[in-house]
Amino acid sequence: MHASVLKYFIEVASCGSVRKASERLFVAASAVNRQIHKLEDELGVELFDRLPTGLRLNPAGERLLKHAQETLHQFQVMRTELDALKGERTGHVKVAAMDSFFEELLPSAVEEFLQIFPAVTYTITSIQPMEVAQLVMTGQADVGLAFVGRVPGGVKVMSRAKLPIGIVLPPGHPLANRASLSLKDCAPYPFLRSSSHPVISAALSPDFAAFWDDMEPAATCNSTPLLKRLIMGGKGISCFSKIAFIEELKRGELLWRPFELPALNELQVGILVPTQRVLPHVTQNFVGRMARRLMQLEATAAAL
Repeated sequence: MHASVLKYFIEVASCGSVRKASERLFVAASAVNRQIHKLEDELGVELFDRLPTGLRLNPAGERLLKHAQETLHQFQVMRTELDALKGERTGHVKVAAMDSFFEELLPSAVEEFLQIFPAVTYTITSIQPMEVAQLVMTGQADVGLAFVGRVPGGVKVMSRAKLPIGIVLPPGHPLANRASLSLKDCAPYPFLRSSSHPVISAALSPDFAAFWDDMEPAATCNSTPLLKRLIMGGKGISCFSKIAFIEELKRGELLWRPFELPALNELQVGILVPTQRVLPHVTQNFVGRMARRLMQLEATAAAL
C-alpha cells in the first residue's frame, strides 16, 4: 500500500497534473487525487504548489520525492532478490509490434514493467502489421501487437480492442468538416504512405488494397513520428488508427475521420500469443498488463 501511494506521488510530480498521472497509471483521477491529499494529511504539510497551469513541487515535496524514489528503488531491489529465489521475476520478453504502438502504449508499458521487474530484458521489434503473427507463430516473438482479423493457426488473440484505421489530417484541411470519408474523397489530396505494402490484407478490403497500391504518394516513410510531423505541417493526409495520435487528437492538433468502408470500421487491434508453447510467468504477466492498457486506450480513443 505504501509503495502504491509513493508511486502515485512520483507520477504526479513527474506529470505536474493529477489527470495526466492518472492516465499513465491507468487509475481514476479521483483515486490519485485522494491518495495525494491523504499523504499530505498524514505528513501535515502540502507537497505541491497548486498553480493555474498545474501542480509544482514545493520544497517539502522535493524532499519527499527524493525519499520516495530511493524507497521504491530499494523496495524493487528487495522484491527482485526475493522473487529471483522462485525464478518468477527474471526472463526475456520478445515483442513484435506495428509502429503505431511505439508512440505511447509500448514505451509506457515497458517503463511500468521495468519498475516492477527490473531484472527482465527485452527484444522489441517494429514490423509491418501483417508480418506480426508470423513472428509470433515461429517463436521469433513471444507477444505480437497488430491489427487482427483472421489469425493463422498457431496464434491466438489474448485481448482485442476496436481501434480501426481512418484518415489523419490537420485542422483546416478541406476534408476536415466531413464526418466520414470515402476512398474517392481522399484521392485528390497528397497522401503520406507508411509503407509500400498495404497495412491490411486485400482479403479484408480489396478496395482499400487497390487504393493503396494505385496511389502516387507524396512520401513513403515507415517512421510514425516523421509522418506525424508531415501531417501537422500540412504536407498531406495519412491512414492510421488513433493509437499513435492520442495526445495530438486530445489537443486538437490533428483530426481523425473514419472511412466509409464497413470492413475498415470494424477493424480491431489485438495482442497475439502462440498456441503451441506456454509462455514464461513473467511474459504472461507482461501480456496481462498490456491487455489492461489496451482496454484503457480503446476507451480513451472512443471518447475523441
